[in-house]
Amino acid sequence: MARRIQRVEKNLQRIIGQIIDEELNPPGLVSVMDVTCDSGLTQARVAVSVYTKTDDVNPAVDYLAAHVGFIRHELSIRAKMRRTPKIRFILDTSLEDGQSMIDYIADLTDSR
Repeated sequence: MARRIQRVEKNLQRIIGQIIDEELNPPGLVSVMDVTCDSGLTQARVAVSVYTKTDDVNPAVDYLAAHVGFIRHELSIRAKMRRTPKIRFILDTSLEDGQSMIDYIADLTDSR
């Protein structure tokens, strides 16, 4: 069962990324980093990373949340699932966290 859920999650990640790239125009560049579904495939948590000219990424996440109905409708057409999971977008900060760790290590190395 877990293998099936992983396959569905990867498929949803690919399709949601395509929908955002092809159909929507969010502020900034949005990448779908991960999709996590519950065991019944009724809820999907979509982690997105946003690249903007400014540091404020909230407008992009708010834009996606405002268009979640359209994304879910397109997902139901493209994924051909019996039931389309409810989608919740969250901001993925792992890239920023990793970069801050690299900067911290570089500062420690330079101080020697």
